[in-house]
Amino acid sequence: MAKRKPTRSVNKTTLLVMGEGEHDKAFLSHMKDIYHERRSGSKVTLDFSSGGSPHDIIKDTVKKSRHVDYDQKFILMDSDVPVKQQDIKAAKDSGITILYSTPLCLEGMLLSVLKQNIPHTAQKCKSLLHPQLSDNPVLPKSYDPLFAKRVLDETNHATVVMLRSLLGIKQKK
Repeated sequence: MAKRKPTRSVNKTTLLVMGEGEHDKAFLSHMKDIYHERRSGSKVTLDFSSGGSPHDIIKDTVKKSRHVDYDQKFILMDSDVPVKQQDIKAAKDSGITILYSTPLCLEGMLLSVLKQNIPHTAQKCKSLLHPQLSDNPVLPKSYDPLFAKRVLDETNHATVVMLRSLLGIKQKK
């Protein structure tokens, strides 16, 4: 009987990035497709909360990450609704870092990446951005070609830069 080769145990860095909703997860998935190299030694899990208040989103993230020992946990959260200090503390106590989509929301942030005027409400931001996408905003492919790697590489928007760094520990060529 042939000897089995021992399985190699590789310690992977594990990362959870939660979006506030389906659109956030789709955009994060688009960025992951661009920047994350499968054999990078890191495992990135994307998920989304079903919206609601910042309190609900933080509570949902804590619940979803409670039984998995992630090395890093992040929430991509809209900035149009203030987050209470007690919720920021709850996130911090659970090892969760909050990244804010500014101005206002994901769509406002993406409009700023495109250097377009930002409306004054999240709903107007959605109404302006969604028709420019190539498909339904819940589909990762809809963010391409508008947010191609070149566009994302050229922006200095702090949250996008942070996401590039998190997802691109070893960037694709």
